[in-house]
Amino acid sequence: MPHAKRKTVSVCKVPEEARLSLATDRASRNSDGDVMHSDMNDPALIPRITILKNIINFFCEDTDGSSQGSSGDLNNSSQNGRRLTLGGMGGLGKTTLAAMAACLTELRSEFDHILWVNLGSYFKGGSDRNNLSYEMYLDCVQNLCKQLNVSSVFNCEVFLQPGDSKMNISSKYIQAMENLKHEMSKIVQGMKILIVLDDVWSHEDVELFYFGEHATSSFDMLLTTRTLDLEPRIGSKLINVDFLNRDEAYYLCSIEAGLVGTIDTQDVEIIDSIIEKCGNLPLAVRAAGRLVKTSRTLDPDMSLYEISKILLTSTESPRMDHVNDILDRSFSFVKDTKASFALKVLFSAFAIVFHRDDVSRPWVSLDAVKLLWKALRYSDDLKELHCSLKKFKLVAVEQIADLMCVMGVFDRKYKNMPNQNERQKWFRIHHDLMFEYGKTFASKVNIYGGTPVKYRQHEITHYDECIEVSCDLILSRNTEKLNNAIVESFKSNSTSETAENMEAYTINWLPLHMIKAGLHDKASSLLMSNNYLGTQIALNGIENGIRLMMSFIRSYEKALNASSFLPTSPMISVISFASIYISSFTSSAIMHDSIRREIAEALILLGIELQKFSKWAKSLDLFTEVLNIFRSSIGGDYTQDITRVCRHIDSCALRNIILVQRGSCGILCLKHVNALCSKKKESGVALELKSHPGYGIVRMDDKFNFTGNKIMSWDYIFLGVGLKESSLVVNYDGRSMQSLPSGHKLAVHAGVLAESMPVAIMSEVQFHNPDNKETNEKSKKKLCAGSMLTVDQDGSIYPSMAPHLRLGIAEYPNLYLVDRGSPNRAVFRYFVHLQSMQKYNSETQPNEAPGTKLELDSHPGMGIVGYKLIHNPIVNKGQLGALRLGPAEEALSGRFNDENHLVFTGMYNGLAMTTGFAQNLKCGKMVYASTCDDSWFYDFKVNVDGTISPTSAINLVLGFQVPGILNLRS
Repeated sequence: MPHAKRKTVSVCKVPEEARLSLATDRASRNSDGDVMHSDMNDPALIPRITILKNIINFFCEDTDGSSQGSSGDLNNSSQNGRRLTLGGMGGLGKTTLAAMAACLTELRSEFDHILWVNLGSYFKGGSDRNNLSYEMYLDCVQNLCKQLNVSSVFNCEVFLQPGDSKMNISSKYIQAMENLKHEMSKIVQGMKILIVLDDVWSHEDVELFYFGEHATSSFDMLLTTRTLDLEPRIGSKLINVDFLNRDEAYYLCSIEAGLVGTIDTQDVEIIDSIIEKCGNLPLAVRAAGRLVKTSRTLDPDMSLYEISKILLTSTESPRMDHVNDILDRSFSFVKDTKASFALKVLFSAFAIVFHRDDVSRPWVSLDAVKLLWKALRYSDDLKELHCSLKKFKLVAVEQIADLMCVMGVFDRKYKNMPNQNERQKWFRIHHDLMFEYGKTFASKVNIYGGTPVKYRQHEITHYDECIEVSCDLILSRNTEKLNNAIVESFKSNSTSETAENMEAYTINWLPLHMIKAGLHDKASSLLMSNNYLGTQIALNGIENGIRLMMSFIRSYEKALNASSFLPTSPMISVISFASIYISSFTSSAIMHDSIRREIAEALILLGIELQKFSKWAKSLDLFTEVLNIFRSSIGGDYTQDITRVCRHIDSCALRNIILVQRGSCGILCLKHVNALCSKKKESGVALELKSHPGYGIVRMDDKFNFTGNKIMSWDYIFLGVGLKESSLVVNYDGRSMQSLPSGHKLAVHAGVLAESMPVAIMSEVQFHNPDNKETNEKSKKKLCAGSMLTVDQDGSIYPSMAPHLRLGIAEYPNLYLVDRGSPNRAVFRYFVHLQSMQKYNSETQPNEAPGTKLELDSHPGMGIVGYKLIHNPIVNKGQLGALRLGPAEEALSGRFNDENHLVFTGMYNGLAMTTGFAQNLKCGKMVYASTCDDSWFYDFKVNVDGTISPTSAINLVLGFQVPGILNLRS
């Protein structure tokens, strides 16, 4: 019998498989495999020091049981038969870690031989097994003998008789495999051996390679596997290989993308988004980095931002077939093609149905899983797949879910539920990329009825008859059909005995599934139900309940309009309903500190959501209510909370975007300039600002305003600077910017290219007299000049016809209309003078009439100030002036004339306060000064509380997007 020899040098040889596992395009090959400097020094190999140290500590203990280094729970007192498993999903780098460990001097000096067997290679392709056959095992043993440099001739032939039963045949093969194992035990007798079993599928196979059962020397095993060992060997240890941390993933992506040394501050955030999409999975991060490098090589003009959008928005994102193949192999645990395919169908259905935008891998109760999978398995379209699962006795939903835990695609936990005696099982997808795999699969196969889409895996077409259809379209169809299926399944079960177990599903999932099923009206009605909201809060708490509702609202908006939050959305009513419901809790005389905080956090969440609909005034009211909650609290330190709320309040204090002189402070610079100016972009770019980090160009109002004259008219919304999450999304053709999805152009309002003129998004102009062609054409050219914009390389924007100007931010917030009870209302210090002032006739005494200073009590030290007068030749042929909140010493003065017009004196002498057209009076409507025009509204009145209202809308008053201190105190 041949016998393996002990090592003759200080360290043993590195297995060839380990070398190949570490080989990359950059690593030069070491022919003798003795040192491995080039492979181990490859910059794309992430040195995961903690795991490698634990591996070394586990196998290199001293004979007295002490450890060479700290390894936590991995210390093992047994010196013979140590077994360590590296577990985790595919693509985590388990094989790479095992190969790196096998290259380390500490491990190589501990053993006479390090052997390597890639078990996973035997189960690829058309294999119909997930455990070793006799022929596979014989091949493995011969491979081991080759690594030991001994003869691999064994006298273990299997003799079969014609009448042998299946049981006899199996018995003979098992005996032959035991004989092979015994022969190998003799070969390695007296040797210190470490055998690496890579990609273990069946943990029963591991025992076939344990050749040290009766050995007097050390025989240890290092395993890598993605499957769960339900009966681990006593004394064995498991390391759950985790994902890369942020720094490791960032480094790996940068190396593979060729961006080291060239990354600026703007690119850091983009790379972080790519890493997040890849779930910090090493294989996915590496593939994404290489895709970035390839894209930049093929198209040097393509920006990193554009490449990232392709990665982040594609149905198969990230577009890495190799990664999908690795993940797909998890389902090869079940070798029957149809049964494996059935599991993929059920898994992908779970992935796209139980997915929320705020949590891609939420925990789902077993009862909810049953609703979905039963609806699928018993449908006419999937009866054949159901039968394939029955062959493997996979009948119960719980059995299938447990199997997916063993396969490593599901996680499982137990949770106590109200009104239930037994703990219930909850499941979730193991990793974000497994969700991406499920989504990709669902985009290639018509899961719920219909003809299969052309589906290829490992170069094998899975259907004889296929159709070529857009993957995005198929995913959309499957999503709607599956969500309809689970809603109908819920309806049919809601009257059964299991109805009491469905409360968690009703609260946590039913609204979302209604939305994705296209049942939008029913979803909004459910969300505005007192019973639903009350149960939601009782089950999940105030803050978490509102968080969940906010995720439903975002899904609703995404389902209707992926580009923007529409002002007509019923979700605005849902938010208002929820805010009133939550605010009602504050009336309680006794409120625990924890409840107070939950109420405050819930109102903050609602306020943030309102900002996305450009409901800045309403969101400011909610933030101010939160501030009052904290300030009125007795006991407890709310200093940090108050500071945080004040930041939210500041986020509502929008400043108008106006034209400023080139070189002045406050110029706006865009962040994604290259992407915006690219000619190959497929979708819009958000107008996020580099000059004001965390902010972007936003709409200042939720609805369009109307303006014009007898000749023409148009709709507009002024633009301001707000949080980047609410940024406008636009397309830029090199001449003008079109906001999405409306297509309205960004333009200097009324086409007046003058300093301090506001910028807006404007509709097409409607001419009321088409016969007046000459005048119409002149006006059209004037307005067109306002929409012609140029983006400079530094990100600044200027009117193409006025390069000396730039888009900038106004120094002070504008005056506008607010609700009369709003804390943002303006309370005038000298309102009694305004009330009792003698009404002068503006025609007889326009200049001599005295004025009252418009200083404010609500905002101490502040008043209403002006800026620069602008001549407006298009709208009212007169002059316009902005009205803003500014220092009291600069405050304007004014008087009421006999027509109830507030006429200014001094800087704006003769101009009157106006809101423009009377039909536009609403909260958020801007107020400014102008030459009197018959078609505009100028009538105001002074109220007894010191506020000023439009005479035809006394529920509104003058105010700002800044709360007054006096109002907060009151």
